Amino acid sequence: MSNSNTSNTSTPRKPATSAAPDLVCIVQTLQFTWFVGHVVTLVSLAFFLSYVGMFRNACAFWYKAALFGVVESFGVLVYQTISKKGVSVTQLPRDDNVQYLVLAVVLFVYSPYVALTLCTFVLFSTFHVFSYLKHYLLPALGVSESNAVCVRMGEFIAANNNSSIVLASVLEVYTTVWMLLRVLTFRKGSLVPFLAYAVFLKLRFEKSQFTRNAVKSVELKVDDVVNMSCQPALKDNWVKVKGVFHRIGAISLTGESRQKAT
Repeated sequence: MSNSNTSNTSTPRKPATSAAPDLVCIVQTLQFTWFVGHVVTLVSLAFFLSYVGMFRNACAFWYKAALFGVVESFGVLVYQTISKKGVSVTQLPRDDNVQYLVLAVVLFVYSPYVALTLCTFVLFSTFHVFSYLKHYLLPALGVSESNAVCVRMGEFIAANNNSSIVLASVLEVYTTVWMLLRVLTFRKGSLVPFLAYAVFLKLRFEKSQFTRNAVKSVELKVDDVVNMSCQPALKDNWVKVKGVFHRIGAISLTGESRQKAT
């Protein structure tokens, strides 16, 4: 899954291999470590959801485990970027992988235990696991890419990649709103995760057209609700709130003009 929302959250650089990759060689690569991180995220989410409302300690463990998988997979990508390009104080904050990695680290440390915070990462992991299985792991196990399972994986990725990018952007906006509501309702430990999401969303807004479209769609939906309320005071307050958000949107955190999403 690759987007401006995750333009660099793609599979790590493929090492030079023979046409028939050797399984032992594959499991010794950073690419496999990246893949394992995504698998950990998916498995942990399944356990997290199965324990919701029943076992608090188990939920907490699997929530952190899911984020550990995220940190692992994005950490590999950031490590490769730094190894190739070096450390740049100005460039790193603009890197998609760095943004997602920092967000995941904050969520891991402060742990709001909100399932919604895992949704975007799970979307990424689903597509990356399918892609890695199709192109790397299954061929190493002797399964041809023309096999029906591989073909269906490829069809699924091709058919849903663009829509998943849009969904991921919308989820990030709604998650930020939800984290704000947690702050406004004085939920314990909610401030730092919200601030992390606010900065993250601003960085995504500057770089990704998908995020800007998602923000606009949410704004239009709120417009409809406010207009249907027939409350002049509510409309006036909403106009003021939008004005504040628009001014914030005009501020650049990276010092760059908006880049067109690809």
